[in-house]
Amino acid sequence: MNHGRNSEGASAVKVCILSLTCCAGCVSSLVNAGEDLFNLLKDVEVVFSPTFVDTREVPRVDLAIVEGGVRTEADEELLRELRAKTDTLVALGICATHGGVTSLGNVLSLKQLLEGRHPKIHRPSFLPELKDMVYPICTFVDVDFYIPGCPPMPGLIIRTLSSLTRGEEPERFKEIVCLECPRKILPVKPGRLFGIYEKEADPEICLLSQGFVCLGSLTRRGCGAPCPSVGFTCFGCRGPPDALLYRSRDLHEFLVQITSRRTGIDVEEVRRELYRNPFVFHAFIFSKKVERFKSRERVV
Repeated sequence: MNHGRNSEGASAVKVCILSLTCCAGCVSSLVNAGEDLFNLLKDVEVVFSPTFVDTREVPRVDLAIVEGGVRTEADEELLRELRAKTDTLVALGICATHGGVTSLGNVLSLKQLLEGRHPKIHRPSFLPELKDMVYPICTFVDVDFYIPGCPPMPGLIIRTLSSLTRGEEPERFKEIVCLECPRKILPVKPGRLFGIYEKEADPEICLLSQGFVCLGSLTRRGCGAPCPSVGFTCFGCRGPPDALLYRSRDLHEFLVQITSRRTGIDVEEVRRELYRNPFVFHAFIFSKKVERFKSRERVV
């Protein structure tokens, strides 16, 4: 770890890594970058990170990386303090950018959670106050760059942070995952929709064409399409591409139309199947309760 100077004697970029309500998977992905991470650390000094550094107070930093959504009053307070003490703030992962997996808790109100479903639970007074729902961090502070993903791939994180530490604009990925997927879109008509474990998928053909509900056509590329490449459907964790970022159309209906067109299955049948299994279009990017407008140029 550097202490104020990089390998060439210049001042190192001071970095803070903050985890709010989350699973810490995004920071784990950063750590999984291996040698690329060590190369990045030659030019930065991590001065605050409860995961790695035993520091109590948030110092003034050049770059702040935040994972997780805002679920408690303490989350918001810490986030606002960090924003006031940093030049550049990066939202890392879909929980920070959109609400993510943690926003599945928004299906029930806070009153339902604490009084209806679990009326006998004793909540100690020293615990932080819960908010009514989980929020992406841009609800409370200005975000300079968003790196969506669950988690974002290590290479994507490293490339983005490396650009920022050099004072450069990071590369943006504007299009859909399908452009990175090696599978071929062919006029296959499966007749019905399938769960990913219901039948063996042809390794060469587009999963959606085979009747599996894959969200690659609605999801921002940049991950390298690791899921569909190995036979698992894309579940939208990179959020919408530039063309769909501002929700000029209903994303659920867009998914229905694409699925019907690719599979030959009647539109109403597709709607019924998606309604039966809503998890396939997940709260990652389709939660209408957490709809926030983001500057397109800031989404990596």
